[in-house]
Amino acid sequence: MTEWLPRATEEAMGVQRFIASNSREAMRQVRSALGDQVLILSNRSVEGGVEIIAMPEQEHEQALSEFDPSTTVATVATPAAEPLGDATVETLQALNRQLLDDVRTMLRESTVAMPSASTSGVSTLVAGLRQQLVQAGFSATLADDVLQDPPEELRDEAPDSPAVKAWLVRQLRSRLSLLEDEDAVFDAGGVFALIGPTGVGKTTTTAKLASRYVMRHGPKDVALVTTDSYRIGAAEQLRIYARLLGTEVHALEADGDLGDLLTRLTQPRRALLSRSSGKKLTVIDTIGMSQRDQRLMGEIARLGSGPSTVRRVLVLNAASHGDTLAQVIEAWQQASMEAGEPLWGCILTKLDEAARLGSVLDVVMRHRLKLCYVSRGQRVPEDLERADAESLLDEALSLAGESPFSSAPAGRELPPQQARQQALSRGVLRQSDALAATLDTLRQHNLGMTLLEQVWQRAKRPDDGPDKFAQLMADATQQGLLTAEDAPHALYWSKTSSVSGADRAMPLVSLNHQGMPQPLSWPRHRLPAGHAEQQRWADGLGAGWHLLMQLPAVADLECLDDAGGGWLAAVTGARRIRHAGEWLTLSQALSQTMALGEAVEPQRVRHQGRAASLHLTRLETSISQRRQDSQGLPVLAWCGEIRDADDGRRLARRYWLSSSHAGLDMASRMPQAVLVEALPGLTRQADQLMQERGLMKDREQRWHLASMLAALALRLGAEDAAWAMDVRARLSGIAQRRCGRRPKALLEALMDTLSAHDALTQAGVVTASGRSVAA
Repeated sequence: MTEWLPRATEEAMGVQRFIASNSREAMRQVRSALGDQVLILSNRSVEGGVEIIAMPEQEHEQALSEFDPSTTVATVATPAAEPLGDATVETLQALNRQLLDDVRTMLRESTVAMPSASTSGVSTLVAGLRQQLVQAGFSATLADDVLQDPPEELRDEAPDSPAVKAWLVRQLRSRLSLLEDEDAVFDAGGVFALIGPTGVGKTTTTAKLASRYVMRHGPKDVALVTTDSYRIGAAEQLRIYARLLGTEVHALEADGDLGDLLTRLTQPRRALLSRSSGKKLTVIDTIGMSQRDQRLMGEIARLGSGPSTVRRVLVLNAASHGDTLAQVIEAWQQASMEAGEPLWGCILTKLDEAARLGSVLDVVMRHRLKLCYVSRGQRVPEDLERADAESLLDEALSLAGESPFSSAPAGRELPPQQARQQALSRGVLRQSDALAATLDTLRQHNLGMTLLEQVWQRAKRPDDGPDKFAQLMADATQQGLLTAEDAPHALYWSKTSSVSGADRAMPLVSLNHQGMPQPLSWPRHRLPAGHAEQQRWADGLGAGWHLLMQLPAVADLECLDDAGGGWLAAVTGARRIRHAGEWLTLSQALSQTMALGEAVEPQRVRHQGRAASLHLTRLETSISQRRQDSQGLPVLAWCGEIRDADDGRRLARRYWLSSSHAGLDMASRMPQAVLVEALPGLTRQADQLMQERGLMKDREQRWHLASMLAALALRLGAEDAAWAMDVRARLSGIAQRRCGRRPKALLEALMDTLSAHDALTQAGVVTASGRSVAA
C-alpha cells in the first residue's frame, strides 16, 4: 500500500510513504513507484508491517534549496458549505509549516545518516556477511575487500540466502589460486621440496605426494630425499614409507652435498649407470624451522645448489593462528625470493584438527599462494587430496560461529602519514585485484575481449598510426577468433543509413548464438558490394543466423533460406503480409487474425532501464515482392508487446518477420532483438566519450572501437548470469559510482577500467594481462 504525506508536502517534495507486510515488499513498492534512484528518509516498524518514507534522489537537492515554508499554504479538502475561519486557517498553516520544517530537517539529516534505497539493503547485507566471514576465521581486511562492491541485485536478499552465498563463494574463489592440472605436473616431473615449520607434517606429506605419482606411473622413476638430520627418527620414518611404495630413499647429513645428489638423481639414465639416475620425480623432505630461525636463509639457498630448478612447496598447518601463518608465509617467501625463485605453491595439513578454515584460506589468498593439496589425516595416500575451492569454501563458511577470538581487532593507531600511506597502498592493491578479476572474467565470457583490450591500448598510442590499427582489426583476425572458438554465433545487421546524430552507419556486430552482443564488429563500408557477395562473406565467418534491422528484398531472403541460414528482421506494423489469400498489414493482422496465432511464453526484457516482460504472438504467413506473385515466401510473423513487470501496462509494441525453418528457436532470441535496438545510440555515446577523452583522432577507428565497447556494455547490462552480476559490481567499485544495469554507466565504467589498467601497468602494479604484481 502506498500513502502520501499531506498534499502540499507531496507536491513540493515528492515524498511518499509506503506500507507493506515486510521490508522486501515495501522496497519493491518504492522501486516500482519511484525507480531505482531514490532516497530513504525513514524506515520503521508499524502496526501491520513496515513503513518506508522515500523520495526521488534528483528532487533531494532541489527540495533543500527551493523549499520556503513561509510561502506554502495548507490545502485541505472541506465541504464548500463550511468555509474555514481565519483562526482555523492560521492553525493549519502553522501545522503545515511545522511539518515542512520537519521534513526539510529530515532531508538534511538523510544526506549523512540515511542510506538510499539502493544502499540501505546493501549495508545490512554487508554487515551480515562481514560478521559471517570474521566468525569463519577470515580477517577483517579480507572481508572488507571482498564485500566492497556487492551487486545491487542482492540488496534485498538475506545474508544467508542461496543467491548471496553463491556470490560470496564466487568472490572468495576468484582470490584463490589452485593447482589446475595435476597430471600435467606429474607428466613433466621435476624436483619438489616440501618446506615449512616443524611439526606441520612434511614427512608424511612427502610420502603422500610420492604415492599419488606411484599410483599413476609406478615407483621406478621416483626418489625420496630427506635433509632432516636433526629430528630423531626422521630418516627412518621416510625409509619405511619408501619401502611400502617401492621407491628409492636418500638421507642427507647436515653437511651433505644436496647439489651432487640431485645431479646423480636427475641426470639421464645410461646402461652402465646405477639405478639411482634418471629419476623423473624427486621429492625432498626438508628440516623443519621456525620462521624466526636465522638458518632459514641458508637452508633455502641449499635447495638451489643442484642442476635442476627445485620447486619449493610450503606446508602449512591449517589449525594455526592466522597471524602465525602470515609470519610463516612472509618469512619463507622472502627466503625463497632471495634464493632466486618464489614459492611454487602450498599444501594445507591438519584440516581435520582445525576449528575454522577461514584463517589459513585468508592468508593463502592475501599472499597469492597457489594451493595444491589439502590433508586431513595420517593415512597414506588416502588423506591427501587436490584442493577443491568450492568444497573448501563451503566448509569454511559452515564452520562460522561465535568465538571469543573472532572479533576484528582494533589494532594500534598509526601516525597520520603512515596511515595514509597504508590506506593508499591497500587501495592500489585492491584496485589492481579488482581490475584483474574484472578483465579475467570478461575475457572468459566475451569473445573478442582480448582484441578489444589491444585496440584500446593502440588508441592510447596515437603515434602507432593507422596501419597498426588496420592489422589488429583485419577481417582475418576477427574471423580467426570466431572459427577458433567453434561456437555457433550470429550477425547483427543495422540499417544502412547513418546513425542518428552521427554521420556513419552502424558497423556489423557479432552476436553469440542466443543473440547477445559480443565485442567484435566490422565497418559497413568495408563489406563486399552486393547482397550475394556479403552473404558469402558472412558464410565465411560461420554465422548461423542473422538479426536484421532492415528487411531486405524477398529474393535476398530466399537466398538466405536456401543457404540454410536463419534470419529475424525488424519491421513496422505497416508491413504487408499475405495471409489466407488476403493482403493485410501486420497491425491489421493483429486485430483481425492474430487471435488465430500461437501465443508464446512471456520472456523477461529490460525496456528503457525498467524490468519488463515480452508477450509474443506468432502467425504462419507469407510475403511477396509484388502483389501479383502467386507464390510467396513462407515466414513467421511476430507481434511482441512489452509490458511493465509490476503493473502489466503496455510500454511498447514491436513487429518482426523470421524464417520459418524448423529447429531454430527464434522466440528465445526476441529479448535480444529488443536489446540491440539501443546499440546504435550507445555506439554514438561511446564515440562522443572517447572524443571527449582525446582518444583516437582517426574518426573511422574511433567509431569502430566505439561499437565494440557499446556491444560489451549493452550485454553487461542485460546479462543475468552470475559472472555479469559480479562484473557490474566490480565496475561500480572501480568507477566509484553506482552503475547498476544502465548501459551508459557501464560503458563509462568500462572505459575507466581500461584506463586504470593502462595506468597501473605503466606503474608496474599489474602485468599487461591484468595480473597483480605480488607484493
